[in-house]
Amino acid sequence: MKFYKITLLITIALSFTYCEQKITIKKNKLTSNNPIAYTDVVYKSKRDTVFVSTYSGKIYELINGEENKKQIAAINDEIYNLVYNVQSDELYAATLNSGVAIIDASTGAVKRTLSIEQTWAYRLCYNEENGILATFDFKGNSYIWDIENDYKLLETPPELEQMRPKYIAGNGDIYFEGKNKIVRWNYRTKDIKPFKINGHIADVDTEKNIVLLDGKEFTFYNSELDSILYKQKHPNWPIHISGKEGKDSIVNVPLNLEVLSGLANSKFIYTYGLDKSIRKWKKSSGDLVETYTRHKGTISGMDSNKEKTQLVTVDLLGNLQFWNL
Repeated sequence: MKFYKITLLITIALSFTYCEQKITIKKNKLTSNNPIAYTDVVYKSKRDTVFVSTYSGKIYELINGEENKKQIAAINDEIYNLVYNVQSDELYAATLNSGVAIIDASTGAVKRTLSIEQTWAYRLCYNEENGILATFDFKGNSYIWDIENDYKLLETPPELEQMRPKYIAGNGDIYFEGKNKIVRWNYRTKDIKPFKINGHIADVDTEKNIVLLDGKEFTFYNSELDSILYKQKHPNWPIHISGKEGKDSIVNVPLNLEVLSGLANSKFIYTYGLDKSIRKWKKSSGDLVETYTRHKGTISGMDSNKEKTQLVTVDLLGNLQFWNL
């Protein structure tokens, strides 16, 4: 029986490679479809304590090893992405209808909202060293706020029109993507440098190497040398097969699915994808070191603590996993 299950799963999986999927993004609420799904996760403390968000507008605090979760806030909106400002004890939430909501992490009160013109944003980037918060909307507009200067919007040069800010470095460099290229702009010095490489920025390390996503593969790119160090794909699709006494087994189907996000520390790169797995890659060579398969739901968020010693992930089934690095 198990053989036939595996054969059927492989047949179904292979059929995906011949199907063209068209996705239309609409401004409809997803809360009724999946109210328990976690949409994002961000660290509150040095390790083991995090905030998670939901489509239903709730934010919870969770502690590693404890089953109970503490509700921090509940807003009448969908939340897609979270950032935590430890200095002010504030959460910044990208929402469907409220722009960016600034939430007191102690009381749950919405202190202020930053408007997004006639559309919405789903991803934020923030750097605590310089107090800069940024996002972009679905019409291609970018928003960069100086938190220390009463959330003043920074002006960007014409070259950055219709480009998306995705990463902010402590030295003032802001990395943008769009128009089939990557651009690095320093908001302090006004220096601007384009790179002839395309992709979605997932992370930038301390040596200015960029983790770029492009469908089923990711690229590790050295921006200082303008050189691609390597490209990699998730080599297979690990599928959970239910067994006796609730014990699952894993079948690795030989399919490459889309890589959704990535993070880099000093030695490794961590990626997750539509295959619901997390992959650990040796940063210097791109060799696959380990595959983690605890998630049964689609992974929707990942964060590392400041010291890069622990990783946390959440999925659309409302599950959370901590990983000691």
